[in-house]
Amino acid sequence: MHALVLLLCPLLLLATACAAREPDPADRPRPGADNPCAPGGTPRPPRKHVVATTVTPDGQIVDWIPIESQTPDGKIATPPAGPTAPEGASPPPPASPDGAAPARSPDAATVQLGPRGPAGTVPVLRPRRLQCDCLPGYVQQADGSCAALASHCSGEGGMASSKSFTTCCPGLTPIASMERVDGACVTTAPDAHLCARCGDGACGAGENDCNCPGDCGGARP
Repeated sequence: MHALVLLLCPLLLLATACAAREPDPADRPRPGADNPCAPGGTPRPPRKHVVATTVTPDGQIVDWIPIESQTPDGKIATPPAGPTAPEGASPPPPASPDGAAPARSPDAATVQLGPRGPAGTVPVLRPRRLQCDCLPGYVQQADGSCAALASHCSGEGGMASSKSFTTCCPGLTPIASMERVDGACVTTAPDAHLCARCGDGACGAGENDCNCPGDCGGARP
Protein backbone atom coordinates (compact mmCIF):
# COMPACT_ATOMS: atom_id res chain seq x y z
CA MET A 1 0.00 0.00 0.00
CA HIS A 2 2.81 2.38 0.96
CA ALA A 3 4.60 1.55 -2.28
CA LEU A 4 1.47 2.47 -4.27
CA VAL A 5 1.17 5.85 -2.49
CA LEU A 6 4.84 6.57 -3.13
CA LEU A 7 4.30 5.75 -6.81
CA LEU A 8 1.21 7.95 -7.20
CA CYS A 9 2.52 11.02 -5.37
CA PRO A 10 5.05 12.08 -8.04
CA LEU A 11 2.40 11.65 -10.72
CA LEU A 12 -0.07 13.86 -8.81
CA LEU A 13 2.57 16.50 -8.23
CA LEU A 14 3.47 16.51 -11.93
CA ALA A 15 -0.17 16.88 -12.99
CA THR A 16 -0.67 19.77 -10.56
CA ALA A 17 2.43 21.54 -11.83
CA CYS A 18 1.29 21.17 -15.45
CA ALA A 19 -2.16 22.54 -14.66
CA ALA A 20 -0.69 25.55 -12.87
CA ARG A 21 1.89 26.29 -15.56
CA GLU A 22 1.32 29.56 -17.46
CA PRO A 23 0.49 29.00 -21.16
CA ASP A 24 3.23 29.72 -23.62
CA PRO A 25 2.76 33.24 -25.10
CA ALA A 26 3.19 31.72 -28.55
CA ASP A 27 0.09 29.61 -27.93
CA ARG A 28 -2.13 32.59 -27.08
CA PRO A 29 -4.39 33.96 -29.80
CA ARG A 30 -3.05 37.20 -31.23
CA PRO A 31 -5.37 40.26 -31.43
CA GLY A 32 -7.07 40.26 -34.79
CA ALA A 33 -5.67 36.86 -35.72
CA ASP A 34 -9.15 35.72 -36.75
CA ASN A 35 -9.71 38.87 -38.85
CA PRO A 36 -7.69 38.80 -42.10
CA CYS A 37 -8.63 42.45 -42.73
CA ALA A 38 -7.27 43.73 -39.39
CA PRO A 39 -6.38 46.28 -38.27
CA GLY A 40 -7.89 48.54 -40.89
CA GLY A 41 -11.08 46.74 -41.81
CA THR A 42 -13.47 43.84 -41.49
CA PRO A 43 -14.25 41.08 -44.00
CA ARG A 44 -17.02 42.08 -46.37
CA PRO A 45 -20.18 40.02 -45.75
CA PRO A 46 -21.10 37.44 -48.38
CA ARG A 47 -23.35 38.64 -51.17
CA LYS A 48 -27.04 38.26 -50.38
CA HIS A 49 -29.78 36.65 -52.47
CA VAL A 50 -27.45 34.13 -54.15
CA VAL A 51 -29.64 31.37 -55.57
CA ALA A 52 -26.97 29.47 -57.51
CA THR A 53 -23.21 29.38 -57.95
CA THR A 54 -21.31 28.20 -61.00
CA VAL A 55 -17.69 28.13 -62.16
CA THR A 56 -16.40 29.40 -65.51
CA PRO A 57 -14.00 27.33 -67.63
CA ASP A 58 -11.08 29.39 -66.30
CA GLY A 59 -12.07 28.81 -62.66
CA GLN A 60 -13.84 32.11 -61.93
CA ILE A 61 -16.74 31.74 -59.48
CA VAL A 62 -20.05 33.26 -60.57
CA ASP A 63 -22.94 34.00 -58.23
CA TRP A 64 -26.42 34.11 -59.75
CA ILE A 65 -28.83 36.52 -58.05
CA PRO A 66 -32.44 37.47 -58.85
CA ILE A 67 -32.82 40.42 -61.20
CA GLU A 68 -35.23 42.04 -58.72
CA SER A 69 -32.51 42.24 -56.05
CA GLN A 70 -30.60 44.72 -58.22
CA THR A 71 -33.19 47.49 -57.73
CA PRO A 72 -34.27 49.10 -54.43
CA ASP A 73 -37.99 48.44 -54.92
CA GLY A 74 -37.58 45.12 -56.70
CA LYS A 75 -39.29 46.40 -59.85
CA ILE A 76 -37.72 45.90 -63.25
CA ALA A 77 -38.40 48.38 -66.02
CA THR A 78 -40.17 47.03 -69.07
CA PRO A 79 -37.82 47.06 -72.06
CA PRO A 80 -38.95 49.11 -75.06
CA ALA A 81 -40.48 47.36 -78.00
CA GLY A 82 -37.90 46.30 -80.52
CA PRO A 83 -37.94 47.38 -84.15
CA THR A 84 -40.23 45.56 -86.52
CA ALA A 85 -38.40 42.95 -88.51
CA PRO A 86 -38.26 43.74 -92.23
CA GLU A 87 -40.30 41.63 -94.58
CA GLY A 88 -38.54 38.43 -95.52
CA ALA A 89 -36.16 38.51 -92.53
CA SER A 90 -35.42 35.32 -90.63
CA PRO A 91 -37.54 34.81 -87.49
CA PRO A 92 -35.82 35.20 -84.09
CA PRO A 93 -34.42 32.05 -82.46
CA PRO A 94 -36.95 30.05 -80.48
CA ALA A 95 -37.17 30.52 -76.73
CA SER A 96 -35.84 27.90 -74.37
CA PRO A 97 -38.38 25.59 -72.70
CA ASP A 98 -38.46 27.66 -69.51
CA GLY A 99 -38.87 30.89 -71.43
CA ALA A 100 -35.75 32.40 -69.84
CA ALA A 101 -33.79 33.27 -72.99
CA PRO A 102 -33.55 32.39 -76.68
CA ALA A 103 -32.13 28.96 -77.25
CA ARG A 104 -28.49 28.89 -78.33
CA SER A 105 -26.00 26.24 -79.21
CA PRO A 106 -24.28 24.50 -76.28
CA ASP A 107 -20.91 25.93 -77.33
CA ALA A 108 -22.22 29.52 -77.42
CA ALA A 109 -23.85 29.11 -74.02
CA THR A 110 -20.70 27.87 -72.27
CA VAL A 111 -17.88 29.74 -73.99
CA GLN A 112 -17.82 32.61 -71.46
CA LEU A 113 -19.77 31.95 -68.27
CA GLY A 114 -20.02 28.19 -68.40
CA PRO A 115 -23.18 26.76 -66.81
CA ARG A 116 -26.12 29.18 -66.65
CA GLY A 117 -28.05 30.09 -63.53
CA PRO A 118 -31.81 29.72 -63.03
CA ALA A 119 -34.24 31.74 -65.11
CA GLY A 120 -34.71 35.28 -63.85
CA THR A 121 -31.20 35.58 -62.38
CA VAL A 122 -28.15 37.58 -63.46
CA PRO A 123 -24.46 36.65 -63.07
CA VAL A 124 -22.10 38.51 -60.74
CA LEU A 125 -18.42 37.58 -60.66
CA ARG A 126 -17.11 36.81 -57.19
CA PRO A 127 -13.79 38.57 -56.41
CA ARG A 128 -10.83 36.23 -56.43
CA ARG A 129 -9.30 37.97 -53.41
CA LEU A 130 -10.80 38.63 -50.00
CA GLN A 131 -12.61 41.99 -49.97
CA CYS A 132 -12.53 44.19 -46.86
CA ASP A 133 -14.75 47.01 -45.65
CA CYS A 134 -12.29 49.65 -44.48
CA LEU A 135 -12.61 51.53 -41.20
CA PRO A 136 -12.29 55.33 -40.92
CA GLY A 137 -8.69 56.36 -41.50
CA TYR A 138 -8.01 53.49 -43.91
CA VAL A 139 -8.32 53.22 -47.69
CA GLN A 140 -9.03 50.34 -50.04
CA GLN A 141 -6.12 48.88 -51.97
CA ALA A 142 -6.13 47.11 -55.32
CA ASP A 143 -5.88 43.71 -53.64
CA GLY A 144 -8.98 44.40 -51.49
CA SER A 145 -7.06 45.06 -48.27
CA CYS A 146 -7.14 48.24 -46.17
CA ALA A 147 -4.09 50.47 -45.71
CA ALA A 148 -3.60 53.36 -43.30
CA LEU A 149 -4.53 56.59 -45.03
CA ALA A 150 -1.61 58.46 -43.47
CA SER A 151 0.93 56.13 -45.12
CA HIS A 152 -0.87 55.50 -48.42
CA CYS A 153 -2.03 58.91 -49.62
CA SER A 154 -0.86 61.52 -52.13
CA GLY A 155 0.73 64.68 -50.77
CA GLU A 156 0.43 68.25 -52.02
CA GLY A 157 1.00 68.40 -55.76
CA GLY A 158 0.50 64.64 -56.12
CA MET A 159 -2.17 62.82 -58.12
CA ALA A 160 -4.98 60.66 -56.77
CA SER A 161 -7.34 58.41 -58.66
CA SER A 162 -9.91 55.75 -57.81
CA LYS A 163 -8.46 53.64 -60.61
CA SER A 164 -5.13 53.44 -58.81
CA PHE A 165 -6.77 53.22 -55.36
CA THR A 166 -5.08 56.43 -54.24
CA THR A 167 -6.54 59.37 -52.34
CA CYS A 168 -5.39 62.76 -51.09
CA CYS A 169 -3.84 63.04 -47.65
CA PRO A 170 -5.91 64.66 -44.90
CA GLY A 171 -6.04 68.45 -45.19
CA LEU A 172 -5.71 68.41 -48.98
CA THR A 173 -8.47 69.03 -51.50
CA PRO A 174 -8.78 67.09 -54.78
CA ILE A 175 -8.97 69.54 -57.69
CA ALA A 176 -8.85 69.12 -61.44
CA SER A 177 -5.46 68.74 -63.06
CA MET A 178 -5.53 71.55 -65.63
CA GLU A 179 -3.20 73.70 -67.70
CA ARG A 180 -3.70 76.66 -69.98
CA VAL A 181 -3.11 75.82 -73.63
CA ASP A 182 -3.48 78.55 -76.27
CA GLY A 183 -5.41 80.67 -73.80
CA ALA A 184 -7.88 77.93 -72.86
CA CYS A 185 -8.00 75.75 -69.73
CA VAL A 186 -7.44 72.10 -70.65
CA THR A 187 -7.85 69.09 -68.37
CA THR A 188 -4.63 67.07 -68.41
CA ALA A 189 -5.76 64.04 -66.38
CA PRO A 190 -9.50 63.32 -66.85
CA ASP A 191 -9.42 60.20 -64.64
CA ALA A 192 -7.44 61.67 -61.74
CA HIS A 193 -7.34 64.63 -59.36
CA LEU A 194 -4.57 66.86 -58.10
CA CYS A 195 -4.10 67.06 -54.34
CA ALA A 196 -3.75 70.70 -53.30
CA ARG A 197 -4.44 73.26 -50.60
CA CYS A 198 -6.77 75.21 -52.82
CA GLY A 199 -8.57 77.86 -50.77
CA ASP A 200 -5.75 78.77 -48.38
CA GLY A 201 -4.92 82.00 -50.23
CA ALA A 202 -1.58 80.80 -51.61
CA CYS A 203 -0.99 79.47 -55.12
CA GLY A 204 0.58 76.16 -54.16
CA ALA A 205 1.98 73.15 -55.97
CA GLY A 206 -0.10 72.17 -58.97
CA GLU A 207 -2.51 75.10 -58.57
CA ASN A 208 -3.05 77.67 -61.31
CA ASP A 209 -5.64 80.13 -62.50
CA CYS A 210 -7.56 77.29 -64.18
CA ASN A 211 -8.08 74.87 -61.31
CA CYS A 212 -7.77 77.27 -58.36
CA PRO A 213 -8.46 80.84 -59.54
CA GLY A 214 -9.13 82.08 -56.01
CA ASP A 215 -5.54 81.37 -54.94
CA CYS A 216 -3.82 82.03 -58.26
CA GLY A 217 -5.06 85.45 -59.31
CA GLY A 218 -8.37 84.54 -60.95
CA ALA A 219 -9.10 83.65 -64.53
CA ARG A 220 -7.23 85.45 -67.28
CA PRO A 221 -9.17 87.56 -69.74
